[in-house]
This record gives sequence, C-alpha cells and structure tokens, in this order.
Amino acid sequence: MAEQKVKEVKEVGFGDIELKIAKPTLNKDKTLSIGGNFSEIGSKIQSVVDRYKNTELTEDNVDYVKTLKRQFVSLRTGIDRERKEYMKVYITPAKDLVDAMCKELLAIVDEGESALGKQLDAYDQKRKDELTVVLKEYVAEASEKYGLRDEYATQIKLIDKYYNKTQREEDSIEDIDLQAKELAKEQSEYDAGVKLIKSECSETGLLPDSYIRELEYKSAMEIILEIKQDKISQAELKSKEDAGEKITVGEPVSDEIKRLISAVSKDSETELRTRILRVTYMPSQAKLMARFFGDNHIKFEFIKTGF
Repeated sequence: MAEQKVKEVKEVGFGDIELKIAKPTLNKDKTLSIGGNFSEIGSKIQSVVDRYKNTELTEDNVDYVKTLKRQFVSLRTGIDRERKEYMKVYITPAKDLVDAMCKELLAIVDEGESALGKQLDAYDQKRKDELTVVLKEYVAEASEKYGLRDEYATQIKLIDKYYNKTQREEDSIEDIDLQAKELAKEQSEYDAGVKLIKSECSETGLLPDSYIRELEYKSAMEIILEIKQDKISQAELKSKEDAGEKITVGEPVSDEIKRLISAVSKDSETELRTRILRVTYMPSQAKLMARFFGDNHIKFEFIKTGF
C-alpha cells in the first residue's frame, strides 16, 4: 500500500483538460471581456510543468515523461485549434463587418474632402489670378523704367514665391525690379554689340545682319575678331582677283565630296584639308549649322563675299 501511495504522488498528470473560450462581451466602459477556463487550465498545466521540468529521468519514470511530452503537443494543437475556431466565429466576421461599415463612412468622408479641396483650389487659383494682374503691372512699370524692349520685357518671370501667402508685396516688387535691371544690362550689351558689328562691317561689303544673328550664341568680341578675319580673307581674294588669278567659288559639293572620299586611301587620314564651301541657309538655321560643325570637330570660318 505504501509503494502505491508513493507512485500516485509521483505521477502528476493533466486529467480531463480542454480549453473553452466564452463569447466576447462589451462592458459598460466599452472595454471587451472574453471569459473562459484559461486560469483553470493554466493551473493544471503549470502544476505538471513544475513537477516534471527538473525531474531526473530513470527507468521507472522515462516512459511516463515521454507520454507527458506527447500530451503537451496535443495541448498546443488543441489550444491553437480553439483559437482559430474562435477567430472564425467571432473575430473575423466582426472585423469584416466593421471594415465594410467603416469603408462606407470613409467613402462619404472622401466625397466631402474632395469637394472642399476643389473649392479651396478654385479659391486659391482666383487669388493667384488676381495677384497675377497686379504683378504684371509691376512688370510693365519695371520694363518702362529700364526701357526694355518687348523681347526682353517678356523674359521677366513671375516665380512661384510671389504667390506664397507669406510673401510680402514689397519683396516681389524688388525682385521684379532686379530682374528688369539685369535684362536691361543684357539689352545694353546686345545693342553695344550690334553697334560694334555695324561699325566694323561699314564700307566692307560684309553684311552685318548675318553677324548680328550670331550674338545669340557668341560674344560681341568673338564676332568682331571673326569680322576682322573675314576682312583679311576678303582682301586676299580681292588681291588674287586683281592679279588675274582665277577664283572658283561654289564648286559643286557632290564632286568635292567624291574627291575627298577617294583621297582618303592616298593620303593620311589625319591630314588637314581646307576647302571653300558655299552654303545656302535660312537665318534660323545659323545656330544649327554652327553646332553641326562644332559637334563634328570641323573647323570653319565665315568668309563674306559679294556673291
């Protein structure tokens, strides 16, 4: 009898154990309560854990401990199964229903937010349109103050900061004035360049307008140096002509190109060649033509003649 009593004390098992989770209830303070036999089961499991977690295994108890370990696996599976079932019955449907109802509410909120946003945008645009009228008056005043021609006056920009609500009107006026002042400087430099070009081309037969167009992408001094070189070239041609030397200008380009291509095999590819080429182009194509020669590293110069 004594041995049997010792055995009963030694072998502490789970007994009849199954997790049961009660239906969730809402408290008066809007907190959620979920009842069940958590404490009861927890106590039973804990007593087994406390009894066997530090047990020294022997031939007498090893089989029982193995059985207990399998029961722990079954417990974990059962608890997880009850959790999933509870989620499926109570939590997931509630979540889906709440999501659907909130989605409807958010759609109404979005409608209102969008409508008000459009009204505010229209209001702000009206404010900007009215401010633009005022800013353009300041532009006109600054343009007149510095004597800007239309092609320069239209370059004054109404930049974004002018429309900030924190922007002071005086600061915008000052900034516009600075823009106009800088453009007046550019206009003055352009006019001075035109004057120099016309003076340099005077009584030479060279056409100043073709040089003036180059002011878009060259400095006035570069163009003056170019004109001086063209004068030298013009004088050399005139000298040859006066000496009775035959001068051929406008030789068919296709024949010249054929000759150049056929000469590649005879001469070194690095040898520099100089040819006179007559090109017919519109004023708007001058920059394009200059860029083509520049991009292909072809040195060129304009030689103005009477033809």
